[in-house]
Amino acid sequence: MDRLEEELLQTLSEADPSTILENKELIDKLDITKKTSQEIETKTEIAKKTEIEINTQREIYRGVAAEGAMLYFLIITLNVVAHMY
Repeated sequence: MDRLEEELLQTLSEADPSTILENKELIDKLDITKKTSQEIETKTEIAKKTEIEINTQREIYRGVAAEGAMLYFLIITLNVVAHMY
């Protein structure tokens, strides 16, 4: 997006003020920048929704992970009780 903005500003600064409305290159750059910014906004919204879903799913499994970690460390410490373990 920053690159597109820089290109657009460069094209605007180089354009002749008297023929700015007839400049096809400038109009094309404006259209490309507009479409790209809309795509970025759409993808950003999708990413936010996906992040919320991932966080929700992660919280569901947090309890299972805690129990699994506790079992793992209990089994590791059984070596102190008896060397067979």
